[in-house]
Amino acid sequence: MIFGFVTVLGTLGINISALVAGLGLTGFALGFALKDTISNLLSGALILLYRPFERGSRIKILGYEGVVVSIDLRYTELDSEGDKVLIPNSKLFSDPVTVLR
Repeated sequence: MIFGFVTVLGTLGINISALVAGLGLTGFALGFALKDTISNLLSGALILLYRPFERGSRIKILGYEGVVVSIDLRYTELDSEGDKVLIPNSKLFSDPVTVLR
């Protein structure tokens, strides 16, 4: 839709170079700002799809050890000796996770 709008403006003879540059910078800024959120969402989807561990599993990661209480798209919640620990899914996907038996 934006591409079509820019094309129409260019066809009408309107200088669109500033508009195109602004759209590019806006896209870059949004991508940079949402990088961690998007990474967590994609990692969460992969964790839910491949299920390397599930609710009730005891895992160890980043110095934390606990029972998985819930797995969300953004983070996984551990119960670590009564403490609630939220681990970003991007960390669970990129760092070593030990599933304890």
